[in-house]
Amino acid sequence: MEKNIFDIISGDFFKPLTSKYKRIYADTILLIYNSFKPEISYGVNRDVVVSVLMDYFDADDDAISFDDETYVSDSRDKANGVIAQLKSCGWIEYEQAENHQINVVLFDHAVPVIESIIRIIKEEETEYQGIISQIHASLQNDELYSRPYELIIMGVEENTERLISELKRLNASIKRHMDKQTNDMDASEILEHFFKYHQDIGSKAYLRMKTGDNISYFRTSIIERIERMLENEEIMDRAAYGYMEIKQEADKDNAKSAVIETLQNVKSSFYKLDDIIEEIDNKHRHYIRNAVMRARFLLSTGNNLEGKISRILDDLSNEINKNDENINEILFPDPDIFNLFPQSFISPESLKTLPVRRDYTDISSLGSGEVLSEELRETYKEALREKNRRRFSRKNINQFVVDIMGEREKIAVTDIPVESRRDLIRIIYISIYSGNRANNYRIERSDRQVKLGGFTLPYFDILRS
Repeated sequence: MEKNIFDIISGDFFKPLTSKYKRIYADTILLIYNSFKPEISYGVNRDVVVSVLMDYFDADDDAISFDDETYVSDSRDKANGVIAQLKSCGWIEYEQAENHQINVVLFDHAVPVIESIIRIIKEEETEYQGIISQIHASLQNDELYSRPYELIIMGVEENTERLISELKRLNASIKRHMDKQTNDMDASEILEHFFKYHQDIGSKAYLRMKTGDNISYFRTSIIERIERMLENEEIMDRAAYGYMEIKQEADKDNAKSAVIETLQNVKSSFYKLDDIIEEIDNKHRHYIRNAVMRARFLLSTGNNLEGKISRILDDLSNEINKNDENINEILFPDPDIFNLFPQSFISPESLKTLPVRRDYTDISSLGSGEVLSEELRETYKEALREKNRRRFSRKNINQFVVDIMGEREKIAVTDIPVESRRDLIRIIYISIYSGNRANNYRIERSDRQVKLGGFTLPYFDILRS
């Protein structure tokens, strides 16, 4: 039977991170971990740890309790209390050094947990090409085939699992952003959420995966090398002996079967990468399309149908939410004005336009018909061309940026005139299309915020590419 995590760690290990002071414990655990960085091990003098924690608690005078009875407000008492709690829950222990000083030492099982917390907080991006290039380099290095299992196969297996895990993480990250895009958002919130998504995902992890870190670049070579290993009996024998030594396996046939299974799994994983990437592509397109369409709908104004429906629904929902009265009394205070009732057929009272019935008779002859004049034909063509010019296509957006930049090499987003909601939507598309290599521009983002057309947007510069 495989081990359970609580066969290794204390049953109270996660207690500090689930208590009412969980934020304090999360901060202090990282402070203790950082205090070990200058040391040669995960151990440091207890007085140093107390001093670090006292500096943290000096900024807050609130009293806290470690036993739900006695409350302390002194920063030293707080620091000692935190150390005692983390020790009792299995995060740290005491160790006496040769000079008789007491050191605080992290348990080995606490280190990967803390490192995972740091990665979650920092939201570090993965260089996919870096992982694949490591796999490719080890498979291409002929000097490593003297000990293929220890020097090649173990690393290839670990990096392949890491690659798949990071791609799934990207997939889940896009889904998390999609789930945050709720119907309760107004236009400014949708725009803010969109730009945050584009900054964290669209222009970073996703774009690199599709361009510089394209996974398909090394895939063919990696699969060819794996197949060559599987066909070479001498290499497979050496790999089996390496497996037997590392895994303490006495049977050579079992060891060889395990090595073959590992290599086959790696090869299968690289074939399945397309399915994962396709799902990521679909979710990315869905998020972009949904965000833009909802923003356009909420930004619609004037006499168009979308703007009218949007305002009507907003007004009705606001009235319903702020009143506890009967909905009919809110919407229709005078029952004699009109009534709403369900219909299963089209009647003269229906709001739907009635279809026109036409009776077709035998045609005796074909008339010459009215032929469009050349002038009218040209008018229709020009109307169609104007419609195409007004579309937010990549080509039109690129041309707009080229025109507005003129001879300049760089302009700010605030240099783009915003006189209508349409101008604001165009800025969104400038950001969306910025990663396309066919464009004549690129953008550089920043953490600043600017106001354009009454909406707060992330500031960025547009540069000629």
